[in-house]
Amino acid sequence: MTGNAMTHVELKRMTMAADRRGGWPPAVDRTEIAGTLQMQDIVQALGAEAAEQRCIEAGLETLAMAGRPPVRAVVSVGHGRQPALDFYVDADIKTCCALDRTLQQAIASRFTSVLPPGLSVSVLPLEVYARECAGQDPGPGAQAWGACARELLAGGEMQQRLAVVCAYLSVLQDAQGLAERLGYLQQNLLDQGQEALSWRLRRHRSVEGRTLAQSLEGLARAADGALYEFGTRYSRERASYQIEQMQQVHDQIARFRDSCRLAPPQSCPRHAAGTAG
Repeated sequence: MTGNAMTHVELKRMTMAADRRGGWPPAVDRTEIAGTLQMQDIVQALGAEAAEQRCIEAGLETLAMAGRPPVRAVVSVGHGRQPALDFYVDADIKTCCALDRTLQQAIASRFTSVLPPGLSVSVLPLEVYARECAGQDPGPGAQAWGACARELLAGGEMQQRLAVVCAYLSVLQDAQGLAERLGYLQQNLLDQGQEALSWRLRRHRSVEGRTLAQSLEGLARAADGALYEFGTRYSRERASYQIEQMQQVHDQIARFRDSCRLAPPQSCPRHAAGTAG
């Protein structure tokens, strides 16, 4: 039993490492459960195993004992990521933080193994859900991420690392908008992550498409290094280089857009949000 569990954890780690090497992780699948929450609804949404069910039980029991029943639960499952269960409670931030600490203690008391549980469980204020799901704001676009990158460049090393990540996100947004308008590439076999985007651009079978894919992959590797490689210094010059690369790729995307026959722009619904219960 221990050997199987260890293999399972190691496979998860290798998958997550591969995701980081390949670029930005793909979007997660979300299942939202509202109303009176039943154990079986959450288990079904997660496809939970016995160990994960113990985490769910710990969460429901902690909130029941505190007299704070969850108003909504959101289950998030994504390739290479640990499944997550968020309980949204009608309480303020300090109360929810205290509830979350009690929950983590309850989980720690149920799992004595050195291996972590297979499910991450959190308690969040209902206001967080309301704000993030209001649907009024489309979220930051390519220009906003680019402006953020330039502002962060003036800070210290940590801000410069974040600037490189924002530069990548800026280009990613722009390129995704382009790919969505390449009409004959609408078949989406690999989800919306970095690898899928590169695949769609390469399928254009043009030097320009392949060059753009190469540029995106380079920015993805740079963002990955800025986020995870802390063994060496990260210079302002390196960050400045990546900001200039961002602008160059934006120009590249604009030229590609002008040279292609594109389908009309389409609205992009929120990714994979299901509702049960």
